[in-house]
Amino acid sequence: MKKILFKIFTCSLLAMMALINTAVAADSKPDSLADVWVMVPNHGQESAFETAFIKHVQFRASQGDPRAWKVYRPAIGTGMDRYIIRYCCTQWNDVDGYQKWQADNKILDDWYANVAQYIHHYEHFYSRLDIENSNWPQDSKEFKYFAVTNYQEKMGSSKGIAAGKKLLSDNAKAMKWPYSWSWADSIGGEGGLSLVIPYNNYAGMTPPDKSFAEVLATHMGDEAKAGAALKAWSDNFHSTTYTVYRLVDELSMKDK
Repeated sequence: MKKILFKIFTCSLLAMMALINTAVAADSKPDSLADVWVMVPNHGQESAFETAFIKHVQFRASQGDPRAWKVYRPAIGTGMDRYIIRYCCTQWNDVDGYQKWQADNKILDDWYANVAQYIHHYEHFYSRLDIENSNWPQDSKEFKYFAVTNYQEKMGSSKGIAAGKKLLSDNAKAMKWPYSWSWADSIGGEGGLSLVIPYNNYAGMTPPDKSFAEVLATHMGDEAKAGAALKAWSDNFHSTTYTVYRLVDELSMKDK
């Protein structure tokens, strides 16, 4: 069960997900580290969990939480009992400071007193966004659904993945592929690569008239060359999983 949960959520998310709330650090490098929690409530206590969670979010806000945590739930896929709680983005240098803020404001005391009893189990990961190879708009507030493909990588494939990701991303940008996307590498557990494509609604998920492979072949001017590039990419992985997540506004914190 844990393996399934991990593979479906990272993205990240769950890289899952997006370059939401990306800030620029003092060294001019954009924050690119997403903090992701996976929580599964006790069976039959989902409603009680949500009620307690909302009150906890309100407590965090009253204490001046510097992070706007977002909550996502699977809309299409497996593990439908999961809640993905995610903040993007931060950097390693800021993690200690945030933990100190939590301790100083007794944030976890409130959590364990009022919410933890409804949780069956937790998972915690970080996700490193690949901003250079992603194509994410500055204004992403309209996105409500996030299609996440998680890749099960073969051992020793990191070099091929890096080259293939850049090749596909560079060509997608050059041929003006009409979708946004974000790549992320998971930190923790089994690790892994995720690709996130956001949508405003279900209608936006309608497949285009021509597939990515067809447009790539036209752009490269050589169907065989495009096919070889896609095959080389797929050869880096054992398999993939696909999940669509829905942003749950009523459980999420407002943007800062």
